[in-house]
Amino acid sequence: MNGLSLKLAERRRWLIIALLFCLSVVNYLDRQTLSVLAPTLREKLNFGTVEYSYVVAAFLAAYTIGFALSGHVLDRIGVKLGIACALAFWSAAGMLHAVAALAGGWVALAIYRFLLGLGESFNVPGSVKAISEWVPPRERALSTAIFSNGFMIGAMIAPPLVSVIAIKFGWQWAFLATGAAGFVLLALWWKFYDAPEKHRGISAAEREYILASRGGDKSPEKTSVWQVIRHPYCYGLLVARLLTDPLPYFFTFWLPEYLKSNRGFTLAMIGLLGWIPFLAADVGGPGGGALSDWLVRRGWSPEKARLRVMFGAACVMPLAALAVRTPSTWLSLGLIALLLGAHSCWIANLLTTSSEVFPRHQVGTVVGLAGMGGSIGGVISTLLTGRIIASYGYVPVFTALAFFHLTAFLFLSVAFRWDKMASCPTLPEEVI
Repeated sequence: MNGLSLKLAERRRWLIIALLFCLSVVNYLDRQTLSVLAPTLREKLNFGTVEYSYVVAAFLAAYTIGFALSGHVLDRIGVKLGIACALAFWSAAGMLHAVAALAGGWVALAIYRFLLGLGESFNVPGSVKAISEWVPPRERALSTAIFSNGFMIGAMIAPPLVSVIAIKFGWQWAFLATGAAGFVLLALWWKFYDAPEKHRGISAAEREYILASRGGDKSPEKTSVWQVIRHPYCYGLLVARLLTDPLPYFFTFWLPEYLKSNRGFTLAMIGLLGWIPFLAADVGGPGGGALSDWLVRRGWSPEKARLRVMFGAACVMPLAALAVRTPSTWLSLGLIALLLGAHSCWIANLLTTSSEVFPRHQVGTVVGLAGMGGSIGGVISTLLTGRIIASYGYVPVFTALAFFHLTAFLFLSVAFRWDKMASCPTLPEEVI
């Protein structure tokens, strides 16, 4: 037993990654509950696809505001306290959805969704910042993929879990149960998380290994926030998230609606099969992260490794145009799964570049700003999606999604080259 405890103490960073993974699972479970119940709630509360787009947009608007603030807050107060407060806040907001029928229908849902978005916006910046503190660069893409994979696990668990609870006990209990899971995780987070400098369970050897990997992170106070905002990498990350985040938002919020209206699924069938597309994302994220880490260990520069893998993922996306047009439900589900797997690979490597380009004390700010771009893209695309679907159906939406990642890759490549060629504010040389 002592030997096992010693081995765990020497691999404490993987316990931290497991905590971050669980955060992401709960995060998306709370988020996806509404998506699974959307067809039911539209009937119970009597609202249409346009009103549903307003509810989703309220979440994403709060996400935008939260991303603008969360990174800076996390950089100031630290990951442990920041994530703890956010987790409690969004779990309570998720449980409030249960009283929507008594409090104003879809308008109440929009208000509670706004509160949920504010709290959940802290998860990604906080997790990427925690990884930058705990994980050496050669393990970072895989670690980022594991944590971000939790989103897809949450999305995969949600359809069967939420539909079973709703069918057996009523839709209100689905919101209460998923929200309560966050408070259970909160106790585990507070007990087991801390920075490596302060953590009591870490071995001296692992602490030295982690801190030694930060050799380039010197003189952290020399770079201002405005220099970071004006940096080409920051612009590239923001535009990339702006263009590509609409894809996971679309499938998270609209897939059950699509399966019901275009493929004839019932709530029970959504619970039985609606999780399948998200399973592929559980492979794509770790697979893409492990592949780029492997390339780095073979001598590739981190920038080249991440970008090459992201380009491969972007080349898969044109299949979205086929997914909506095929008469086969199974082929459509399979192609959607492939799209989500490719996006999971894409985002794992994109988030990793954030933690490699900027120093640790600014990672939260950078990821927050980039995430703000993603949520702005989500707000715009969601509002447009509701109206486009009501007027023209799903074909135009899927067709547009087919080309966003390739366009984003072009912008990101230009940003990387611009930094090397232009005379612009740069980060300390040892960081880049």
